This record gives sequence, structure tokens and C-alpha cells, in this order.
Amino acid sequence: MKWRCPQCGKPHERNDPPCDNCGHHRFERAVVPQATAEDDHEQFVWACADCGRHHQRNNPPCSRCGGTTFEKKPLADDDFETGDTPGYFELAGRVEAAAALVVVALVAVGALGFLGVIDIPGLTSQGPPSVEGVPGNETAVGDLSMAEVETSVFAELNVDRTPRLKRSGDLDSMATYVNQRLVKNAYTDDDREITRDQLRRFDVRCSGTISVEQEWTMTAVADGTDAETTARRLLEQLGPTPDSVERVGIDAHAGPDDRVFVTVASCQAADS
Repeated sequence: MKWRCPQCGKPHERNDPPCDNCGHHRFERAVVPQATAEDDHEQFVWACADCGRHHQRNNPPCSRCGGTTFEKKPLADDDFETGDTPGYFELAGRVEAAAALVVVALVAVGALGFLGVIDIPGLTSQGPPSVEGVPGNETAVGDLSMAEVETSVFAELNVDRTPRLKRSGDLDSMATYVNQRLVKNAYTDDDREITRDQLRRFDVRCSGTISVEQEWTMTAVADGTDAETTARRLLEQLGPTPDSVERVGIDAHAGPDDRVFVTVASCQAADS
């Protein structure tokens, strides 16, 4: 996917409006380019001109220093490494730097190791990574069960879909790791990026592209709010799930300020 409709989120192969889903008159480039062996040379990031922090989109201000100018920078191999300057797999900044809307962080991970086409020696054998000391509660906020929120998100994603999406345990594990990592980044000084190698270790078998998306409620969930309402609130800014998606994994986590964070990992078919 190289172009998408900013109105409904439908992917398109060419910049040829109007959108055949909602009729919108303008397309925007996809948030993250496809990461394949053939087009690695076309990948890039947006770097803050003041501090050098990398961002996925040309959308100032900088989440580190507040700088207002971004520069397009070719993606280098060392941008995937964990360090002071976040690389390609930085999915979200701190919550306090977000706008007053639900923020969705997207990343497409379509390299051969993720597709299950080749094995990555020494990676999957280590087992998947985990996050210790995550702030908040992974079980509930007040009377609201996070498991029920996950079930409701899955139901919302399946509205008007035929065939229905399937929920996958391996994608659930990836979604849990990404969600917990970003929650910890948001509330602590432990601001680590998520790397390609870390996600490879989940050994997800997907014939096409794997994508990971996170969003959260910008206000605390009030007492008595049910799971269905919370799920709709979390997904109201997310466009329709592409028809090519076959399987999903979901994780919900309550932050210490009673905001609910949800991450959805999905697998698209190879021919999409």
C-alpha cells in the first residue's frame, strides 16, 4: 500500500482519487512504506532539524524537543538499532505530547523474516521479549475488564465483514508486547524504541504484511463505562480494516490515569 484515503483509511496502489470507498477527493502517502527486500532503498524517516529525533510522518512538532521543522532522511541500517535516536519502529511518543484526539500509531513490517518465508537463526530461539514494571493495570480499570474490552474491539472489527476475522494467539502476544512497551514509554523515562529484531522473535507466520496499530482514550474511562462503549471510543478514529486482513491480535491495558490503551496487530494476505 503506497497511498491511502485520509477520510476512511482505505489503501490504494495509485494516487488516483476519488476514493472508491467513500469518494474523498484527495489521497495521502501511507504512514510507513512497505519494508521488502526489493524496495529498501526507498525507505525514509522524518528527522527533527533541531535534535535529530526520527518520526514516521512529517507532522511537527517534534515529540522530543518541540521543534517545528522536519527533514526527509534516507533510512539507514543502523536506524533499526535501539539507541538515543528512535528509528523506524518508533510507534508512539509520550501521551502528554499527543493532541486532544485519539492518536493512532501505525507501522507496517513486511520483511521476509516476518512473512514466514525464511527463518531468522538465533532470533525466534531466544523467545519473544517482554516488558517489566508496566504502569497501570493489565486486568481492569474499576469495574471495566480489559479482557472484555479486547473482546468488544474484536467484535467491532468484525462488523459487516465476510468472512470474519480470526483472532490469533501469536499476534495477541505481539500486540501485548507493543502495547506494554508504549505504555511504559508514555509514563516513565524508560523511553525505548521497538526494533525489527524484537518483533521477529514472536515468530508470527504471515504470508503477507504484518501491521501494528495503537490508540488510546484521551480521557480517563469513567466508572460504569461498559466495554462496548470503550471499544467504539478507541476505534472511532481508525478507518475500516482492509479486506485483505485475515487475522488479528489484540491487547488492552489501563494506564495509571485510567486511560485505556489498545494495540491491534494484523496479518494481511500475500496477494493484497
